[in-house]
Amino acid sequence: MRTVLRIALAVVAASLALALELSVVPHLRLPYAVPDLVLLAVLALAAGWGTTGGAVSGFALGLAQDIAPPSVSAIGRHALVLAVAGALAGRAAREVRRSAIRTSMLAGLYAIGAMLLNLLIGFALGGGAGLSRPGLLLALGATALYTAVATPLVVPGLAALARLIDGPSARLVAPVGNAVSGPARTGPARTSPGLYPEAERV
Repeated sequence: MRTVLRIALAVVAASLALALELSVVPHLRLPYAVPDLVLLAVLALAAGWGTTGGAVSGFALGLAQDIAPPSVSAIGRHALVLAVAGALAGRAAREVRRSAIRTSMLAGLYAIGAMLLNLLIGFALGGGAGLSRPGLLLALGATALYTAVATPLVVPGLAALARLIDGPSARLVAPVGNAVSGPARTGPARTSPGLYPEAERV
């Protein structure tokens, strides 16, 4: 049942991200680049599901991006890039502190890395960047900035849904980092030897 719910959430996330990227974001007329909403969806799922879940969801969402019109890139190109990003995000989720600013900064860095890896794959397949060096730098900076700004609008909610699907034993992530295995402890913190004396005597 959990697998079915994971698949359903990934499908919904991919559909919404692609729909926004293709129909809404272009009307914003942002200079130089646009936010990578599909990447943000992958980062959120990776934060909730870990390395393996992040890689699998990244591959699935990237494949959807490859086949969704009007894509003209080789099939599997975005799938490979987002699978790598998802695996790295799932691994780093255990180490990132609970900070929305740091989460946004990391998302911007992931956007730069994904764009560079995508360009490298394009060069390997015989394509070109289609941009001058200054244009490429502007595109990288704009993509990082817009993705970082959009992070609070996408990642926290989607990551919470991913954790909810996994139940009480899911990792606790805020919003992309500091994953902790196991359920949360809801009782008062033990701050001195005088707390819970009955338990000590037992």
